Amino acid sequence: MHFQTAPHEEVKLVSCVSGAIFDVIFDMRPGSPSYRQSFSVELTAANGRQLYIPKGMAHGFEALTDDVTVNYLISEFYAPGYSSGIRYDDPALGVEWPMPVTQVSDKDLGWPPWELINRGMCLED
Repeated sequence: MHFQTAPHEEVKLVSCVSGAIFDVIFDMRPGSPSYRQSFSVELTAANGRQLYIPKGMAHGFEALTDDVTVNYLISEFYAPGYSSGIRYDDPALGVEWPMPVTQVSDKDLGWPPWELINRGMCLED
């Protein structure tokens, strides 16, 4: 589950132009009515859905088919020094991934759980 930290937080518009994905966002915005809640949607080339992701949300997806191409429109230039994430299988996220996870990048496996991110960003409950 990826996100960019301030001052390089991003708004994203995500679509799946081939194949299918299970797309997830997690709200990290204190004061938001959906703070610390996850939302998921299936995006496919066939259904044409898009997911708008505001600043302050973590984002990740699981490929449901082998032929996935995902398109991102992003409001900011990527700033590698401000890239962060939450471990995808952290129970605090409340995400039920639809398929067994078979491949995860080393980078994604190295992300900390939400509780450590929450403390490090000084977010309030």
